[in-house]
Amino acid sequence: MKTESKGLDYNVGAVAVIVISLGVAAIVYGLQLIPFDLINIFAWILGPWGLFTVVYSFTSNKDTTYYLVWGTIMVAISVIAASYSVMPIFIVLGILVIVLAVIGVLAYWRSRK
Repeated sequence: MKTESKGLDYNVGAVAVIVISLGVAAIVYGLQLIPFDLINIFAWILGPWGLFTVVYSFTSNKDTTYYLVWGTIMVAISVIAASYSVMPIFIVLGILVIVLAVIGVLAYWRSRK
């Protein structure tokens, strides 16, 4: 009997990434390697989840632009949460707007082919 290999569903991968990320955050804060800041929890959750979503957008055959846009937004929010005390938020938001515009143009050109 031949079994068909199926790729990882987005839901399963996203939950695994979030749980692993929260586990690493608990270890880092438990060992007091960095001081606890509630805002950084957004970075711990949305950063790896956003990166997973971006990678999924390139490896999946469905809704690539949708996953790429939302992954990019999640990564931008995590960068803001992780660096809000040292970098102005508007720099990250400006880069996000530029990246989203480039993604939109590329998606438009790709759909015209």
